[in-house]
Amino acid sequence: MSRMLITAATALAFWSSLASTAVVTQLSSRVDTRGESTSLDVSVSFDVRAGARASMPLHHQLISLSIEFCYSIDFLGEPNSPNLFSRQLLQNVKDISGALPILRLGGNTQDKATFCENCPESLNSTYKPGSTEAIDVSFSKGLFTAMNENMPSKQEYIFGLNLGRNDINVAKAELNAASKYLDQSKVVAYELGNEPDHFTWPSYGFRPNDTWSMAAYVQQTLEWLPQLSSGKKFQYGSIAGSPAVPSDFTLVEALQLGVSKLKQVTILSSHAYQGAVCTPASAALVHMEDYVNHLHTVRYYAAYIGEIAAAKSLGLTYHMGETSSAACHGKDGVSNTMGGLLWTIDYSFYMATLGLDRILFHNGRGDYFYSFWEPVGGVNPPTSAHINPQYYSLLFHASAIAGLDSPRIHRVAHLDTHDLAHYAIYSGNQLKKMVILNTHLHNGTTESRPVKHIDLSPIFGKTMKVKRLSAPNTIAKAGMTWGTQAIDGTTGKLVGKEAWESISNGVVDVFASEAVIIETGR
Repeated sequence: MSRMLITAATALAFWSSLASTAVVTQLSSRVDTRGESTSLDVSVSFDVRAGARASMPLHHQLISLSIEFCYSIDFLGEPNSPNLFSRQLLQNVKDISGALPILRLGGNTQDKATFCENCPESLNSTYKPGSTEAIDVSFSKGLFTAMNENMPSKQEYIFGLNLGRNDINVAKAELNAASKYLDQSKVVAYELGNEPDHFTWPSYGFRPNDTWSMAAYVQQTLEWLPQLSSGKKFQYGSIAGSPAVPSDFTLVEALQLGVSKLKQVTILSSHAYQGAVCTPASAALVHMEDYVNHLHTVRYYAAYIGEIAAAKSLGLTYHMGETSSAACHGKDGVSNTMGGLLWTIDYSFYMATLGLDRILFHNGRGDYFYSFWEPVGGVNPPTSAHINPQYYSLLFHASAIAGLDSPRIHRVAHLDTHDLAHYAIYSGNQLKKMVILNTHLHNGTTESRPVKHIDLSPIFGKTMKVKRLSAPNTIAKAGMTWGTQAIDGTTGKLVGKEAWESISNGVVDVFASEAVIIETGR
């Protein structure tokens, strides 16, 4: 244990240097006004070699997906009847980068699920009236058949097991069934329990408040995991509380209590939601301005530097294992907009610069406004299966790493402002691409759309090409294009001709609420 603590301290010393860029002041709300300047000249100049040395790996599955367990079959489809919309949306990503995002089947309802060997339904859920999270879930081997067969080939999963029931036999039955019916080459890891720091909440009721703590959680998992493992790999933690809020439920604390001894644990996982809409009071605090403020995003998620460092000090993978814009399913008009899409990209890329491996955005049905797509239609218009703007983050990331053998990422922090983010993309130590996000809040009321003229000639010369992610404005829920292509609402396929803009003067115009990938034209 002492060796682990010394190693963690060494890693923290390295990662703490990253935190210096995360101290920012709160900025006021911004909207376009007719008297505001509509253009700005920006020069991109930085030490490219130093950026390469400071860069972090940019994982091929950086942006991945978490699916609320009770909706697994909705997203996957039944055995012999795959959800073709979901399959195509995943295939689009693979067609660009060669890699599929991981699908985690978990969330609150994994701790309400049990395996039923002889049940005819692949998955059966019971709901309270007015609720979109099941209170009881049973599943059979049909779920594993759907996982094996319905999605694109080589689709990988993280599969959630039930810790909430407090009965190891429930988890054993689930794991034994998975071992029997699920192709184990598709399993990245299993996960025992979801958000144990919430187990005492009245809405959960899984553990008594007077005896449940991080020490109790660690002790139970130290006892259970060796009995469950049978050579399996596990994702550990799934802790919902922010490290910025004092609590004994942190990954650092878990490692100090002995989790580092568990050879079954290969991934450490945090959960994070920048806001919450669980009550009217909390929902009133969720504003678009906070999500399109790049420096606000940096400040909020810099709190996880210590958690990442703790994982890396032991050679473990680090996941933001469940996340999105606002807890309790997101906020309509914020989560499902172009602004929400830009935040998704900015958040993901920033976390990658801190050393995070993968970030899994949560999905469900109905009032899950932060879902990347609605798999079978719901109560909110449009009522048919459809994508939300956030889906385009998968395509954007896939394009950022496409063609690179060993992609790495560096945040060019000294150039950043509240509405401008710069990420350098390397292959090994060679600068290959730049990602620039203009998150300026544009509500479409101005006569001209604000634009930033970005001079990249200091690093790329005069000749380059640009692929543009655009929408009518920040609050748009539809009309997104990626390189002038868009997703067909029926088939899920990319339609239209892909367009890369040619630049010959070294200057790229990036309009308010746009993101671009720039490559050298040489």
